[in-house]
Amino acid sequence: MAQQKLEVKGIQETLAALNKIDPTYRRDVTKRIKRAGEPMLQEARSMITTIVGVKGAPLSGMGRGSLIRGKEITWQTDAVKKGFKIKVGVRASKERYVNFARFTDGVQTHTEQIAFGSKPYKLMVVQQADAAGAIYDHAGRNTGGMFVANLNAQGGGQQPRVIDKAVEKNKPAVQSVVQEVIKDVEKKTNRTLKQRYR
Repeated sequence: MAQQKLEVKGIQETLAALNKIDPTYRRDVTKRIKRAGEPMLQEARSMITTIVGVKGAPLSGMGRGSLIRGKEITWQTDAVKKGFKIKVGVRASKERYVNFARFTDGVQTHTEQIAFGSKPYKLMVVQQADAAGAIYDHAGRNTGGMFVANLNAQGGGQQPRVIDKAVEKNKPAVQSVVQEVIKDVEKKTNRTLKQRYR
């Protein structure tokens, strides 16, 4: 699937400055960006309705038994639909390294260093907060097995099964609205800074 990106240089810094200048307007900007992403949420929820149809769950066992051994996580369609959320302003993270000591027969033999890559600032993220919904959407990313094969066979296809499709379908319209919000923010910030430093 082709990926499209909307890159906005300095948006994190601009929003941080705006928060200092006018926190009320900054909160309004966050609400506007969340509203812009609403078509993605509606699409994802509609896809869940289509997937479960009259069955009540993508696979019959998902509604009856726990999806994770030892935890009470079952499929509930309403909870899965409500689990789709828009998050605005996800912080960037720097690359980090973690050292792990390796032992053989109780004696440290060597140390391994594992790198966790950096992540850029994200203005908008669509996520699934419901555990059963996240399992459905992402099962098969790092594993296989009968459960994943059954999900793929019932029409879910390869993961991510819902979020990416909902985002890709609505991305151009959402990006257009977000770009308008960003233009408004730039105008407001520039006006305020000019007034302050006259």
